[in-house]
Amino acid sequence: MPEKKPSTKDSKKESQQRLITVLSIILIVIGTVIFLNPTLLGDLSKTNNSISEEELIEQLGKGMCPISAVVRPLDFAKDNSTVELIMKDQEFRIKQAARLTGAVRIPTIVYDEVDENAPDPDDWTIFYAFHAYLKQTFPLVHANLKIETVNTYSLVYTWEGEDPSLKPLLLTAHQDVVPISEQTKDDWKHPPFEGHYDGEKLWGRGAADDKNMLIAIMSSVEQLLEEGYTTKRTVLLAFGHDEEAGGARGAAHIAKFLEERYGQDSVYALLDEGTGLSYIGGKMFAIPSVGEKGATTLYITLTAPGGHSSVPPKHTAIGIVSQAITVIENNPFASELTVESPALGMLQCIAKHTDQIPLWLKKNIFKAAYDAVANSKVLEFMARKPLYDTFVRTTQAIDVINGGVKSNALPESVSFVINTRINAGTTVKQVVDKILGNIVEVAEQHKLGVFLGDEEVLPSSPFGNFKIEWDRQLEPAPISPMDDNTWDIFAGSVKHIVDEYSYPQLAPSIVTGNLLMGNTDTNRYWNLTNHIYRFEMTTYTMKEGIHTVNEYVLFNDHLSEIAFLYEYVKSINDFATAP
Repeated sequence: MPEKKPSTKDSKKESQQRLITVLSIILIVIGTVIFLNPTLLGDLSKTNNSISEEELIEQLGKGMCPISAVVRPLDFAKDNSTVELIMKDQEFRIKQAARLTGAVRIPTIVYDEVDENAPDPDDWTIFYAFHAYLKQTFPLVHANLKIETVNTYSLVYTWEGEDPSLKPLLLTAHQDVVPISEQTKDDWKHPPFEGHYDGEKLWGRGAADDKNMLIAIMSSVEQLLEEGYTTKRTVLLAFGHDEEAGGARGAAHIAKFLEERYGQDSVYALLDEGTGLSYIGGKMFAIPSVGEKGATTLYITLTAPGGHSSVPPKHTAIGIVSQAITVIENNPFASELTVESPALGMLQCIAKHTDQIPLWLKKNIFKAAYDAVANSKVLEFMARKPLYDTFVRTTQAIDVINGGVKSNALPESVSFVINTRINAGTTVKQVVDKILGNIVEVAEQHKLGVFLGDEEVLPSSPFGNFKIEWDRQLEPAPISPMDDNTWDIFAGSVKHIVDEYSYPQLAPSIVTGNLLMGNTDTNRYWNLTNHIYRFEMTTYTMKEGIHTVNEYVLFNDHLSEIAFLYEYVKSINDFATAP
């Protein structure tokens, strides 16, 4: 008789029993191991699958934005009396206030629309009075340094170093200031050229921009000379006289003068006016600008047939120009956050060292350098606030528009002006091509001609023609390195004054580079060095009145600038490894 086969039901039951037996054995083994080694349970819980969001973000930010080491001159440990004097002595404070007040009282005003080749207007001679004031106020500088005038009113001081093989340090500022508007003259708390000092702030046109920097440079060198200090490396002081008008008469001539004397890439480092200190999320950030946006201004004119307004065309020249402006503004330049961008480094530093940024954004900032999705989320966040958006985008601003002469006459010429600030990674050509494309789009709809300068882009038309012209075209500045000994000395010198004197309660400060939205005289000096730091020891969020009413500088910031410059010169001589 054949053997009876087990039913399917019985086989399933036996399999389940075997599985239960095996699982029971495994659980007994695990329980025994954990009983003998209770710490294992804690270790097992710390797997990648159960890592917290905070721990994950911390891991992503590892290695980003290390805090710079403090740098002090070699002799500071033995004798810190000079920095103590500058920062804390009341008599020095009063003397320094008098120095800056005297500088502010000389109205070294420059205006726009200065033709580089035109004869100097009579009012440029005010700079002679300023030069005489510097000579009177800083006698040791004028007795020990070689002083040369460049293009009549700019100044170059040379403090010869003991080792001529070393590249010189270049400290720059500008003598000139912007005008005072007659319409707002009465809105000043103190007369703009009085140089009023109230114990906390020093008020007046140029108090912050840029006589603060110029007088600090001169004061630091005067102090070093008073102590009998000799510099190993040559130190150059360069003061242009028309930065506020573009620098064509001043810094451009100084740059040529220095390049002819020393050659290209001949300067160790350059320090000029720029960004400063900013309180963010409970931390003090020093944010020198290691690059600048480029710039160009486009002048666009539409000429069209005139006539009586009782028989107008479907679109007048003003209507067509309005459409062109709308097309331009509705098509902004794309935002961009690249690995090379100082803006990304600044964001990473803020994300790492403060709680100012929400966790989801921190994570995306840390990943933005290699993750396209994360990068786009950061850009979306930046686009929500116009100020943030300027850090990652080429900007375009319609600043001026003119057209029409009478209410019953069709406009024959309508013009507008676009000022662009060009983001790192974008070129002037790309900017011009984009605006040109917008104009061509409108011109084709209305059968108009387009000219780019003298170049015919669309054929001349009896219905009207657009013409695009421009002023000086400035490419974005090269980005200065932030990973070498030259940077370390600069950043460490800043940190010493900030952490131990200016804001010790907020130490450690973080030094991180950024991109300057505007332009300084430094754009004239690119051939001389790739180490350009646009920085002042001013508390950035408190710096008010630049180019408007009630300009002032916090006097503690002015003293910090002097102390920093005094030590920076010494620390370069002590620690610089670059020739």
